Amino acid sequence: MQLNSGNKGFTLIELIVTVSIASVLAVVAVPSFSQFIDESRDRAVVQKLIKSLVAARSEAVLRAAPVSLSAVDGNWANGWLSWVDTDGNGSYDDGEAIQKSAAVSGTAAITGDRGGTAVNTIAFSRDGFLNDATAIVISYRTSPEYCSRDRNISISLTGQVSVSERSCS
Repeated sequence: MQLNSGNKGFTLIELIVTVSIASVLAVVAVPSFSQFIDESRDRAVVQKLIKSLVAARSEAVLRAAPVSLSAVDGNWANGWLSWVDTDGNGSYDDGEAIQKSAAVSGTAAITGDRGGTAVNTIAFSRDGFLNDATAIVISYRTSPEYCSRDRNISISLTGQVSVSERSCS
């Protein structure tokens, strides 16, 4: 009988060094990864709102009828609803919905502003123009505030939707 004397495993020292290095890397990577997730979530919410605005404008042109986008319960963070006012009463009724977006996750605040007045409903005319006398700005503000992730979504009188980074000077 012959015994093999070659090493076939790790020593305790090698194992401790490897676990220590892995621990240090994990401690460094976790904060960056959670920040990446938060930034991705913020970008996704802004993109979702932009897509809803563009879709509502397109539906107005397609249907040749005014289409509105309203904050659920008066708060954009609760989600929003795209709808056609089929009975012409100026408010949402059952059966008028086109699309509903769920509440946003996180602690961001979303507010609409029309020249200093709060906005909870945005309406597009049958031609795709903003059914309003003044342009509207929807502000997305993170909490706690991170200027680099805050956005302003502008809707011009012609119905064009644009996004810009918040100015924090």
